[in-house]
Amino acid sequence: MVITESARGDAAAINEAGSLRMQAYRIAALVRGPADADAVASAAVTFETKLEDRALRAAASSDPSLQERYQGIRDEWRDVLRPALADVAGATAYTDEVGGFVDSVDAMVQDLQQQAERRIQLLRGIQAGAIALTLLLAAGAIALLQRRIMTPLRDLIDAAGRLGQGDFSARATHTRNDEFGVLGQRFNTMAAELDSLYADMEQQVAHKTADLQRSIQALQLLYDTARDLAPHHLTDTAMQPILDRLRDIVDAGPVSVSLTEPDSDEAVQTFQSTAVDDDGGGTATTITLRHGGHTHGKMQLCHPAATPLAPWKHQLAEAVADQIALARALAREAQKQRRLVLMEERAVLARELHDSLAQSLSYLKIQVARMQAGLRDETDHVDTRAIAAELREGLNTAYGHLRELLTTFRLRVNEAGLRPALEATVREFRQRYPQLELHLDTEATDPELDSNAEVHALQIVREALTNVGHHAQATMAVVRLMKDDNDWIRLLVQDDGIGMPDQPEKAHHYGIQIMTERARSLGGELAIGAAEPHGTRIEVTFPRDRDTANDDMEP
Repeated sequence: MVITESARGDAAAINEAGSLRMQAYRIAALVRGPADADAVASAAVTFETKLEDRALRAAASSDPSLQERYQGIRDEWRDVLRPALADVAGATAYTDEVGGFVDSVDAMVQDLQQQAERRIQLLRGIQAGAIALTLLLAAGAIALLQRRIMTPLRDLIDAAGRLGQGDFSARATHTRNDEFGVLGQRFNTMAAELDSLYADMEQQVAHKTADLQRSIQALQLLYDTARDLAPHHLTDTAMQPILDRLRDIVDAGPVSVSLTEPDSDEAVQTFQSTAVDDDGGGTATTITLRHGGHTHGKMQLCHPAATPLAPWKHQLAEAVADQIALARALAREAQKQRRLVLMEERAVLARELHDSLAQSLSYLKIQVARMQAGLRDETDHVDTRAIAAELREGLNTAYGHLRELLTTFRLRVNEAGLRPALEATVREFRQRYPQLELHLDTEATDPELDSNAEVHALQIVREALTNVGHHAQATMAVVRLMKDDNDWIRLLVQDDGIGMPDQPEKAHHYGIQIMTERARSLGGELAIGAAEPHGTRIEVTFPRDRDTANDDMEP
C-alpha cells in the first residue's frame, strides 16, 4: 500500500515531463514564426506552470539524482531560455539552446520512468514475497491444524467408535493441556466409569441369571413334586427322584423323609435320597411335615456344621415338605373317603334290598304259609289256587325288583354332567317304551353336581319314567331340568296319563318311598301331585351344593 501510494503521481509526473518537451518545441516554433510576443509570453507561462507542477516536483523529490536533474532544468529555463524569450533578438539563442534543454527533459523523463519501473519491480517483489509468506503461513497453519486438531480429533473418533462397539478399554491418547487434551481426559474418565459400570452390570447379570436358573429349578422341582405326588402314592419310585433333586439343588448331603401317623412320633414309612460319596456330615436341618394342623412326619437335610442352609434353600425344602405333607394328608383323606363310600354303598344296598326285595320275599313267605295251611285242609282247593296265583305274581314282582336293583347298582354316570346323562336316559326310555312320546327340556347351562348327587338325581328320573311306562298309560311325558336364582336344582317329570291312585305307595310298591329317600339324601324334597288337565307331576328340588341344604333334612 505504501509503494502504491508513493507511485500514485508517477504517471502524472511523466506526462507533465513529456509535455515540457512539446511545450519547449512549441515555443521554438512561435519564436521562428511571425513575431507575436503575447503568444510567446503565454506559451512561456504555460511552460513554467507545467515545470512547477506539484506531481512533477513530488516525483523529483523522491530521488536525489532526479531532484538534481530537475533542479538543473529549472535553472536552465530560468537562466538561459526564459531570458532569451524576453529579447526578441534572442530568438536565435533560444532555438540554439532548446535542443539541449529538451535532451535534459528527456533524460529526466527516462529517470522518472526508471523510478516508476523500480517501484513496480519492488511491488512485484513484495507481492511475490507476500505470496510466498502466505503459502508458508498456510502450510504452517495446515500442519498445526493437522497436529493440534485433526490428529486428536481422529483419535477421539476412533476411541469413541471402539467404545460404541463395546470395547470399554478404548482410551484417547491425546491428553495434553489443550482443549482436545482436556476432552480426551474427560473421555478417558467416562470410558473408565463405563468399563466399571459394565463390569458391575455383567456381574449383577451373572448373579441374576444364577438366581433365575435356581428359581427355575426350584419351580420345576415343586411342579414335578406336585405332579408326581398328585395320585397320593407315596412310594420309593415317586419319592426318591424328588429327594435326589432337592439334594442336588440345595447342595446338601443325604435327604430323608419319615412319615408318621397324624400327631404321632412313630415312623410308619421312610424314604432316603440316593447315597453319595460326601454325606454332607456335620449336622442336619429338620423340617416338620405339617398340614391342616396335624403333623405327618419330618424331613432331614444333612450339611456341614460350618455351612448352614441359605434362606432360599430352607424355603425350598419347606415347600417340598409342604407338598409331601399335603400328599400324605390327601392320601389319608382319600382312604377315609373310600371307606365312607363303601359304607354308604353297603347302607344303600341294604336299604334297597329291605325296601323292595325283602318286602316281596316277606309277602311270599306269608303266602307260602297260607298255602301250607290250605294244603293241610284238603277240602279248600279254590283258596290254594288263588294263593298259587298270588305267589306267581309275587315272584314276578320280586324278580322285577331284583332287575331294578341290579340296574340301579350298575348305573354309572358316564356322560360329562347331569344334562348329558338325562339325554342318554331319555333316549334309553324312548327305545324301551316306543308308544310314549318323551321330551327333555333343560337350560343352556349344565348345573355342576358331584357324582353322588348326579347318580341320585338320575335314579329319581329313571324311577319316575319307569312308573310312567308301567302304570300311567300316558302318551306323552316331559322331563325338565331347571335352576332357580337361589342355586337350587328342580327336576320335573310330568305325564298326561290316568293320574295317581288313592294309595300310590301301595300301587307302586316302594318306588315312591325310594325316590323320597333319594331326595332327602340330596338335601331336598319330593313333591307328587296331579297335572293339568290330567296326569301326574313329580318334582324334586335340592340345592346344587349340599352344604346349603336345610339342617333339618337328614340324609
